[in-house]
Amino acid sequence: MIINCKQENKIEPYRLTKQRKVILGEMKKMHDHPTAEEFYDRIKGKLPGIGLCTIYRNLEKFQELGLIQRIKSIPVRYDSNIQPHNHIKCIRCGKVEDVPEVIQLDVAMIEKTGYKLHAFNLEINGICKACQDHNH
Repeated sequence: MIINCKQENKIEPYRLTKQRKVILGEMKKMHDHPTAEEFYDRIKGKLPGIGLCTIYRNLEKFQELGLIQRIKSIPVRYDSNIQPHNHIKCIRCGKVEDVPEVIQLDVAMIEKTGYKLHAFNLEINGICKACQDHNH
């Protein structure tokens, strides 16, 4: 499992048990954006006896620690890529993918409103290639 030192130190107070190492390691290997249930289905063979609630708790804790990110979608999905990037979601099948380039926000324009920008979320929706091909 590859976890850089900064991340490892960040999770140390949380006690990185064998089970948590497996969960985090498997999440870091994934390049898609699974729901907790999808992740559970993939990992239960490696961790016999693990419950879905344990997966939920650990994914949420890893997100709080900044080791993974939660994608605000319905259902909630998780991403092991913690670098700034955007996502696009298929409105038919629910698939979520990374947008190849980060979409920038004009902060100066926002500051003209008098607000101090804290964060922003950009929701991009479309129809994925597989769903487009399925309809033809």
